[in-house]
Amino acid sequence: MRKTLGIVLNTLAIIGLVLCALRYVETLWPLLLLNSMQTHVAVAIALAMLASFLLCRSRLSLLLLVAALGLAGHGVLMKREFAIEATAADGALGPSLRIVSFNMLGDNMEGATAIADMVMASEADVVVILEGEPLFMQMQRLVAVYPYRIGCGEHTPTCDLLMFSKHPLMDISVGDLSDLRKDRVMSARIAVPGGTFRMVAAHLSKPFFDNYHMKELAHLTAFMRNTTEPVILAGDFNSGTIAPDMQRMLRVLRLRTVPREPATWPVQLADTGLGVAIDHIYSRPPLVPLSVKRLDRDYGSNHDGLVAEFAFRTP
Repeated sequence: MRKTLGIVLNTLAIIGLVLCALRYVETLWPLLLLNSMQTHVAVAIALAMLASFLLCRSRLSLLLLVAALGLAGHGVLMKREFAIEATAADGALGPSLRIVSFNMLGDNMEGATAIADMVMASEADVVVILEGEPLFMQMQRLVAVYPYRIGCGEHTPTCDLLMFSKHPLMDISVGDLSDLRKDRVMSARIAVPGGTFRMVAAHLSKPFFDNYHMKELAHLTAFMRNTTEPVILAGDFNSGTIAPDMQRMLRVLRLRTVPREPATWPVQLADTGLGVAIDHIYSRPPLVPLSVKRLDRDYGSNHDGLVAEFAFRTP
């Protein structure tokens, strides 16, 4: 019985490790979700191989345990490639900029009032709301605090993606990332006391919708490629930073994030360390993230929202 169980565990581990390792050969859209969870999957395989080794003392189990730990370690290292550390000098004068980004869930009518209250009390300079249709009835309250907006009748009739700002929005652009859904990317230049930057908000399709995720990231890259000013990119990417197509976009656009991104999905696992960071707030120097944290609660959404503090780094 022990030997049979060990063989089953080893076989499943081999399949899992091969699927994880295929990313080093080719980017395959059916595996993009697995790529985002490489560290999680590799740690799970490592634990299974430890149990298998204790059961049957198999050398293969030990070899697979080492391979799983190697994949898990590389997953951590890949995240570090896009991390930027804030220095004491960056935050010496306090944060110059606060950004909130939250996928509130499109049918979350019950949470709309509480979410509007949170937005108005956030003291954020810019708020990005995804799947924001439930906020339509809260718009009059929101514009009293955030007089500048894109979405829900401003520059686009759709409410799937919304950008609220306390500061005037200039050079506004709204576009589609694919033919799957409309108005899933928007951009504006914003002047704040610390400097001027470009705010970009995006909502990507899920990575298991054929190869739409890869195509949409390519379109997002093209949408932003000629932007030379400081940039903040926020939204729901439905994918982790270490997914191959995400890495490609971040390298081309030279975007950075905090060393440890908070998990945002699913909300039931976000606080346990088992969740995945699929919602992101990226930036490009001289904008440096001082912190990126989860909102205090999920407000009825299946995602946790993010609040980020930024400073303009002095050359």
